[in-house]
Amino acid sequence: MPVVGIPSVAPPPTRRSVRRGVVGAVVTALAATLLTFAPAQEAQAAPVLLSQGKPVTASSQEHGGTPAADAVDGNAGTRWSSAHSDPQWIRVDLGATTRVSQVVLDWEVAYGKGYRIELSTNGSDWSTAYQTTTGDGGTDTIAVAGEARYIRMYGTARATQYGYSLWEFKVYGESGTGGPQLPGGGDLGPNVHVFDPSTPGIQTKLDEVFRQQESAQFGSGRHAFLFKPGTYN
Repeated sequence: MPVVGIPSVAPPPTRRSVRRGVVGAVVTALAATLLTFAPAQEAQAAPVLLSQGKPVTASSQEHGGTPAADAVDGNAGTRWSSAHSDPQWIRVDLGATTRVSQVVLDWEVAYGKGYRIELSTNGSDWSTAYQTTTGDGGTDTIAVAGEARYIRMYGTARATQYGYSLWEFKVYGESGTGGPQLPGGGDLGPNVHVFDPSTPGIQTKLDEVFRQQESAQFGSGRHAFLFKPGTYN
């Protein structure tokens, strides 16, 4: 009688081979994630208004209704104005040395045609962060860069017969000292690992997390690895 061919059937996989397959898939997925993870840019905080309500002094004031403090009170309807002569200045004390990034001058009609923005850490030695001889009034938004406790507008040439007059003198930068703050404050949590090329023990940390995940691959633990730009060995 004819012989009927019976296709061979592979034996069902053992529990050990199934487990190895799952672990292998997890290992492959983790390795692929680490290899393709794009380097994360360092978080940059938005500039913070540092000057409002801070101690402020000026070279002069026009009269009792225009004190220097009115330029940092956050009220666009009050102002500081100086005597009708050159030079004149207004200085704000931030209370501590910090990185500054921007100065905003909201001029009244009596504005400065020539002036400098100066920075100081001690109130005595000044460096020029910006200067102009062609000011046109209105609102001047000026990018600056440096570390300072004291910031002043030093007027060298008035645009009118009157003095220098500012509705607001605003200084922006980083809140606090010791580097940029993460938006919202605080760190990113214990399971977010941020590395740069100088971080010690990167491979050790990766191995440690791998061992945890290998034995709890379906658990709730989740880790994120963020690598700052740089060269890693």
